[in-house]
Amino acid sequence: MVQSIDKERVMGTIKHEKFVVDFFTGAGTGIIVSCLFSPDSSVRTTVIIVGIIMVCIGWYKKSKSDKKVFQYIKEHD
Repeated sequence: MVQSIDKERVMGTIKHEKFVVDFFTGAGTGIIVSCLFSPDSSVRTTVIIVGIIMVCIGWYKKSKSDKKVFQYIKEHD
């Protein structure tokens, strides 16, 4: 019973982390792509930099999440 509850808690955390990763990478990519069609300006440059930072945060969180998943799998084999 306790293992089942623990498994559900861990899986909920993993799903939440996946949502955060998908949000940052998707939003960052969307921002960058939408700025490619706008005229050159300092605002455009700033928004592109913010988009790149969001993509980098998504990649960083994904690598951390993957390490947790692999650790969880290794513990329960």
